[in-house]
Amino acid sequence: MKSSSVARFVFVSALVLLAARQSPTRAAPPAAGSATKPALAQAGAGGAKKGSTKGSKKAPKKPKTTTVVLFHVNRHDTFTLRQRDLQGRLPKGYQKRFDRFLRCHYTNQQHAMNPRLVRLLYQTGRHWPGKHLDVVSGYRSPSVAKNPRSPHMKGLAVDFHVEGVPNTALRDYLRGTMKKVGVGYYPNSSFVHLDVRKDRSAFWIDYSGPGERAVYSQAPAQDLKTGRAESYHPTKIGEDWVNDPTDRATDRAAAADDEASTKTAPPAEPKQPASAPAPPAPTVSGQSPRATP
Repeated sequence: MKSSSVARFVFVSALVLLAARQSPTRAAPPAAGSATKPALAQAGAGGAKKGSTKGSKKAPKKPKTTTVVLFHVNRHDTFTLRQRDLQGRLPKGYQKRFDRFLRCHYTNQQHAMNPRLVRLLYQTGRHWPGKHLDVVSGYRSPSVAKNPRSPHMKGLAVDFHVEGVPNTALRDYLRGTMKKVGVGYYPNSSFVHLDVRKDRSAFWIDYSGPGERAVYSQAPAQDLKTGRAESYHPTKIGEDWVNDPTDRATDRAAAADDEASTKTAPPAEPKQPASAPAPPAPTVSGQSPRATP
C-alpha cells in the first residue's frame, strides 16, 4: 500500500511540473499609478494636439460672391456687378466703371455715384438670383432734370426694375429691408425709384406716365391700403386718339367738301346802300308850297 501511494504521488508531481513548464509565464499587472512609457508618450502627443487646436484659429473661408448683371434699357449695354467681400467692398476699379455705366443717357455726362447705392443694388440682385436689373436712369444732368432738387443730379438715385418681378414686389422689398432710402412708386410707368439719404426714409407715389408732369398722391400709405395705387389713372387724351389716321382722313374729307361748295356757289351781289329821302321844301307861314317847275 505504501509503495503504491508513493508511486501515485510521484506521478502526480511529475504531471504538475510538466504542465508548469509548458504554460507561458504571465506578466505581473502594473502597479496602480504607474504607466508604461508608450502610453505616456501617446498621452503627451494627444495633449499637445488638443492644445494646438485651441490656440490656433481656423483660416476664414472666402465668401461666395454672386454676380449681379445690370442692363441699361436706354443704351443697351450691360455691367456685371460683384463684391470683393461680405462687407460690400468693390474690387479695384469697379467704382469708376459703375459711374461710367450710370452716366446721363441724355448728355453722356458722367458723375460720381454714391458707393452705398452700389451695395443696395447688389443686395437687390442677390435677393432675386438669376434676374438682371433693368436700369432706366442713373445720373441726370441738371440741364435735363425737371426737378431742381432731384437726387439724380447728385449721383444718389437710380430708376430700375427687376426682370420678371412685379414693381409692387420690388417696391415692398426696398421699403421693408432698406433704411435711410427714398422709394418712389410709379404705377403708370415701368420703374421704381431708389435713392440714398442721410436721415430718415421716405416714400411717395407718382401717378404720372413717362414724360408727363408729376401727379403726386396726397396719402400714399392710404392709397396702398385701399388699392387706389393700382387702379387710379389720371384723365388724359391719349396720343393714339389725337393721331388717329381715321379721324385725320375724315377731317380732310370735310375740308374738301367745304372747299368744293364754296367754288360752285354763285357770288353774292353786293348790297346797294339805301338812298336818303329828300328833305321837304321850306314853307312860309300862311302860304302853300309851290310846285317845282
